[in-house]
Amino acid sequence: MQILYKLPEHYKTIINHLVDTNLEINLLDGIFKKHDVKKILDVACGIGRHAIPLSKMGYEVVGIDFSPFQIKKAEDDAKKESSNAQFVLQNANNFSYPEKFDAAICMWTTLGEEPLQYWKVIKNIFQSLRKGGIFVIDNKSWEHIPESKEKFIENETLGDNGEKIKTKIHDRFTEHFRIRDVIHKIGEKEYQDLCVTHILRERLGGPITKSWILEI
Repeated sequence: MQILYKLPEHYKTIINHLVDTNLEINLLDGIFKKHDVKKILDVACGIGRHAIPLSKMGYEVVGIDFSPFQIKKAEDDAKKESSNAQFVLQNANNFSYPEKFDAAICMWTTLGEEPLQYWKVIKNIFQSLRKGGIFVIDNKSWEHIPESKEKFIENETLGDNGEKIKTKIHDRFTEHFRIRDVIHKIGEKEYQDLCVTHILRERLGGPITKSWILEI
């Protein structure tokens, strides 16, 4: 498990400069209205970044994640925000759920991220969807991998308590993987991390785009 997933109190701060959650929620809401979605499964839900706002919009949402730290943070935030989203500690590689969903989501390139085994996750998700249900994947476009096969990223932000958070990232790319070495420095403490992500592309051609929808 990545160190970042054990630091839920800092997770949102660290990723906020990388994502636009409101944009993602509006995109999902448009898709769900088009497909008459009422009940949603949020796979690898993390701290409930999508599950909580979607539930407050009237959707019935169940989020699953393998990190007890993330699930606890999601539950706490849901209570604070008067959200009825439910959160379940389950590994997406082997989860099962007794009810069927109208839609499932897996956001922020998480489907390809180890230790998830995407071929198992997709099978489990499709077994959890009603006939005609949809699966929305938010996946990075890999067409802009640098020719050097390396990329360096550095950023700095402040936590809610004013604590300085510095992040250094070194991405290395192979044909099928992105190998990411990360150092988070939070105050005086330093955390080193390694994240391996499968570079998922469509079977017949170019990279998967944002909002790739699978329908059964």
